[in-house]
Amino acid sequence: MNAKRKYEIVIFTLYTIGAIIIGLMNLISLAVYLVVGLSVFMLFYYYKKKVSEQTEKYISKLTNRIKDSTEKGINKFPIGIIVIDKDRNIEWANNFIYKNIKVEEIKGLNILELMPEIKDLFELETPVDNQFEIFGKHYKVNYQKDSGYIYFFDITESKVVMQRFRDTRPIIFNLSLDNYEDVYDSLDDEVASKFDSQVVTVLTEWAKKNSIYLKRIDEDRFIGLLNVKDLKKIEKNKFQILDSIRNLKEEFDAPITLSIGVGMGTDFLPELGELAKSSLDLALGRGGDQVAMKDIDGTIKFYGGKTNPQEKRTRIKARVVSNALADIISDSDKIIVMGHKHPDFDAIGGCIGIYTFAKLVGKECYIILNESDQDETIQKIMFEINDTDETLSNVFVDSDEAWELMTPQTTLIVVDTSDASRVIDAAILSKANKKVVIDHHRRGEDIITNPLLTYIEPYASSSSELIAELIEYQTKIEKITPLAATIMLGGIVVDTQNFSIRTGSRTFDAAAYLRSNGADPTKVKTILKEPIENFMSRVEIINNAIQKTPEIIIVKAPDDKRYTNVMLAQSADLLLTLKGIECSFALGYLDEDKVGISARSLGNMNVQLVMEELGGGGHLANAATQIEGVDLDEALVRLNDAIDRVLLQED
Repeated sequence: MNAKRKYEIVIFTLYTIGAIIIGLMNLISLAVYLVVGLSVFMLFYYYKKKVSEQTEKYISKLTNRIKDSTEKGINKFPIGIIVIDKDRNIEWANNFIYKNIKVEEIKGLNILELMPEIKDLFELETPVDNQFEIFGKHYKVNYQKDSGYIYFFDITESKVVMQRFRDTRPIIFNLSLDNYEDVYDSLDDEVASKFDSQVVTVLTEWAKKNSIYLKRIDEDRFIGLLNVKDLKKIEKNKFQILDSIRNLKEEFDAPITLSIGVGMGTDFLPELGELAKSSLDLALGRGGDQVAMKDIDGTIKFYGGKTNPQEKRTRIKARVVSNALADIISDSDKIIVMGHKHPDFDAIGGCIGIYTFAKLVGKECYIILNESDQDETIQKIMFEINDTDETLSNVFVDSDEAWELMTPQTTLIVVDTSDASRVIDAAILSKANKKVVIDHHRRGEDIITNPLLTYIEPYASSSSELIAELIEYQTKIEKITPLAATIMLGGIVVDTQNFSIRTGSRTFDAAAYLRSNGADPTKVKTILKEPIENFMSRVEIINNAIQKTPEIIIVKAPDDKRYTNVMLAQSADLLLTLKGIECSFALGYLDEDKVGISARSLGNMNVQLVMEELGGGGHLANAATQIEGVDLDEALVRLNDAIDRVLLQED
């Protein structure tokens, strides 16, 4: 019984008791009391009935309004609703769905047949993103697994706004005309003026076409401002401005190229400027004639790099670096030097060159070389050192000894690589407070950070060449030993393939300097001699050559044997001697689960880009990589894919 009913019974009971009491006192009063009471009760019940009717009418009206609004909300609001059964078949959908998918009837269809884009909602435990593009519009999709309801919220407009915001974010370009000063000075005044005017015209027209604000800030430097949308258009065209500048060589007989550093990914202009500056340094460090794009998240992309870098080192720079290196060594208690993993002739030559430099400055120096890092060629070099120079023999230490020798005042010098992941011992690199980098390879992404001095010259043939020049400015009285000069000459000979590739005038100058200090070419040739078994192995490798294109040849070594990096490199070199071949690749097993790939080119294709696709690096004409955890067939597939991507980029 509800409270209202109880209240009515109480009133009626009290009224009856009152009537009895009054009736005992006076019958007339009782009659009046009954008439008044009945009248009140009749009015009360009439009012109650009226209120009840009005309430029912209101509730009915309200119910209808709620039902109507619900139907309108489901069918007219910009929210799509689909109900599916346990088999993901559609049981019902509101008008919004029909209106936007423009399909007459979807009941009974599997949801993934209609909208395959949303399969992650069902296949992933926690979808990475619940935003999908469906039938040309963007939706945020919410799936209620328990009820089978799928809600579609139209976010197309906000997506458009966000895309407009992304497209208008600022980008900064730093542009540098490579070798501009040398080219300009080599031309007659009248031709030089026309040359400069033509360069500016080409750049200005390109800037106007692509909505770039371009400003010249130096003879060979420009700065550009644009937005992301225009950058995407330029990127899609693969920065054709590089080709336009390079083609000026035909008109003026001047080897001019362009390097561009791009900073992106942030609206904070000072940070954007630093990204553009470091990107340009990276592009120049890799040899120029290319674009380096660096995002705030650390992502780096490259375009170009098609030509051999022009030699633009100067004697002035070499002397400045030599004096700076001498000052750093003088301020150190000792020097430790190391090359890259599995060092070659040039890495050992560079290390011995630094040892010689430190000795001339008057500091002790140690070279890191582990037993496991010595291949056949390095073992022959070490035999020659142990047999000829006991003092030099004693400076070679392993990683453990080097760790004990290092102090906060020790300077670590890394030669023949600038990649932190490729040094012989990464732990020692991390421990060093003072670092110097000397390298002739194109700069990579994982460059050694915070060095006191960086001397990276991709225009040089070898690290031995660079260090020979530095030594030349320190040998005022004392000369370098014939053995040290011989090993450094060997580094040049190997990296230039007997002075046939990557050889400039400075290369011959360095070789002549080493020869004048007692370098013995015959001894170099003796060290490089190989047993007949190696020659036969190389022939065995080449027998498996496959011609990918008329200009590109790939050789896959037999998979039942193990080879050295040197063997693969020599095989790739030999393939380049074949008529019509411009580019060669040799791959084979280094260990049971490690495949090595050596790449060579005559310069028309940048094999460094191919090797970088596979985690390696090197030069435009000489590069390599190692891939772990794959077999030869998988490595060959990856190599072919990488070549195709680079060829597509260069087209």
